[in-house]
Amino acid sequence: MLPVTTGISPPRRARVGSTSNLTRRLGRQAGTPAAIVLAALILIGGISFLLHNRISDEEEGHGLHVVSSKRRSLADDSGGSGSGVAERIQLLAEGAELENDRMAQLEDEQQQEDSDSELSGTLFGAKEGVKLANGQQVAAMAAKTGARNAANSRTRSTQFQKASPSRFAKKLEETRHRVGLQAASRQRYSAIVSSFPSQPEPAVEELSEAEVARRREAIKAAMLHSWRGYEKYAWGQDELCPVSQQGKNSFGGLGATMIDALDTLHMMGFHEEYGRAAEWVRSEMPLNASFDASVFETIIRVVGGMLAAHDMTGDKVMLERAQQVADRILPAYNTTTKIPLNIINLATQQAKNPTWNQRASTLAEFGTHQVEFWRLSQSTGNDTYAELAEGTIRHLHKGWPQQGVMPLFISPTTGNFTARRVSFGALGDSYYEYLLKMWLIKGRQDEMYRSMWERAMDEMINKLVFTSREGLTYVAEFDRSIIKHKFDHLVCFVPGMLALGAHSGAVQGAKAERYMQLAADLTHTCWQMYHRMPSGLSPEYVTFSAQGMKVGAAYNLLRPEALEAMWYMWRLTHDWKYRAWGWQVFQAFEAHCKVEAGYSGIKDVRAATPVPDDTQQSFFLAETLKYLFLLFSDDSAFDMDEWVLNTEAHPLRTTQPKQEEQQHERQQQERKRWWWPPSRSKSGGGLISGSDGSGSIAR
Repeated sequence: MLPVTTGISPPRRARVGSTSNLTRRLGRQAGTPAAIVLAALILIGGISFLLHNRISDEEEGHGLHVVSSKRRSLADDSGGSGSGVAERIQLLAEGAELENDRMAQLEDEQQQEDSDSELSGTLFGAKEGVKLANGQQVAAMAAKTGARNAANSRTRSTQFQKASPSRFAKKLEETRHRVGLQAASRQRYSAIVSSFPSQPEPAVEELSEAEVARRREAIKAAMLHSWRGYEKYAWGQDELCPVSQQGKNSFGGLGATMIDALDTLHMMGFHEEYGRAAEWVRSEMPLNASFDASVFETIIRVVGGMLAAHDMTGDKVMLERAQQVADRILPAYNTTTKIPLNIINLATQQAKNPTWNQRASTLAEFGTHQVEFWRLSQSTGNDTYAELAEGTIRHLHKGWPQQGVMPLFISPTTGNFTARRVSFGALGDSYYEYLLKMWLIKGRQDEMYRSMWERAMDEMINKLVFTSREGLTYVAEFDRSIIKHKFDHLVCFVPGMLALGAHSGAVQGAKAERYMQLAADLTHTCWQMYHRMPSGLSPEYVTFSAQGMKVGAAYNLLRPEALEAMWYMWRLTHDWKYRAWGWQVFQAFEAHCKVEAGYSGIKDVRAATPVPDDTQQSFFLAETLKYLFLLFSDDSAFDMDEWVLNTEAHPLRTTQPKQEEQQHERQQQERKRWWWPPSRSKSGGGLISGSDGSGSIAR
């Protein structure tokens, strides 16, 4: 079980080094009073270290006892399909020199974190004891050695100066130049770091209807600019390279941007553009591309996009194409456990898992088919899709009925988890999102999904939610008994999900209040990831320590999750700050990402003038601009009870029986009287806990 303490990580562990010298020194001191003191120091240091960093056996057996992505990026994870990981590595490699220094620092920190063992704890305590017992002697020896080296250096310098005055002068100038460059580099780094602390919040004011309309039109213009660049330079291909003004196929040449943009174009009223895209899907969309496609990405973008177009317009061809693509994906389920593989060739229909994770299937990938396949079965009358997709969730429910959060990797052969890593970011996120959305799309009738979601949220809150010393709430990660205080931009989907769960009645009463408060706190942290950067754009992820929030990976891919959270919070609270925050994010996109042919991600958000990465992600049109548009639209533009947005923000119709609909309306009227603003209920630096202070949440 994850530890229930809150706050920040303990001090970094000392590296595990050679024990030979330490053993000899302890041997010489055995039997003396100093040895007794030293032994006590060793014991205290080792025990203190272990208590601070290891999880007790009792806790280990309670929640995360199983020993046996989302999408689009693995951040600091390796592996993946398509060109995603290679592009992320290229982004980091091509960054500024400062980014290289930062990545080296992160690697060093990671290596030090991975030395979590009893031996490292004992050695840490022993080293501290030895330093204490011998500090004066070591200091004296160091001073003597330093003085001798300085004298020798002065002698050599004098001899060199006398022997070759011109060479000495040249060497001296080179040294001064090098030292000057190093000092300038340190000054630049200090200037960048000093820009990260908290900045004053922007003024929040209620806007006139005319101003809201003006901003909405500006967002529509951005959509049109993105679309026209794609239409001109990358028509029929997956994604646009707006700087080099060409296209690229990242998802097998299925026209990912074309399909991802369909419902956004229709929603914004760009019917001519929608018509041209729909015609391409009807007549030109390739289905036999020989390409190792991500099963997950193909389902959420392509199948989901065409299902949404069908639900919004009634176009039967869209449904037919969605079914044709889904049929080519079904062989991925041909495993002994029916847990699907992650990669499939749509032409040969041969499926496989990547080697980087020991050929395991990942939680977010096999746990994010259910909404699309359920809707496809509803629309076609063929139950095969829903039965296969739901079978994987029922496998988890049957095998681990009391567990909330799940590890990231599972064997499709044995059906057992293969690693003890938990994340609400890359590789894990949308599994939790779809537990809630399956309950919604099935008419709020399948209790299995609702209860699994509630257990997962409660365990996340009790074990992974922290608040930094500067007051920022975040969701940490768990990896091999270590809490990692790392917060992905991808995790910014969580506040929107929590707010949606409270709104829809998945949890009620005081628990719904606490979910809403946590949603507000997390949305504020996501906003700060933008607000504190010189560019006004968020990095891919941040880390938290005693020094506060720090940039982890500095690139920005035009991601939607923070804007998704702001939209949900605006819809459910009508607090104007969410519109103010969203508008500032949009202005940063306009200032730093807009180029002649579209919008590009950037390589370093810390730069005042960022360098573009030359990729307009398809989700920028499917999600980012859609959430911005909805943020500045009337509530009537999207009925949150009649529609569910899949993880790519494609709207799919829900099943809403009349009796259930009437009961839900009564619940909403009742909830309006008590749920906002909720009372703050925090203990121990950010742990969301029940009224008994135990860290549990009663429903």
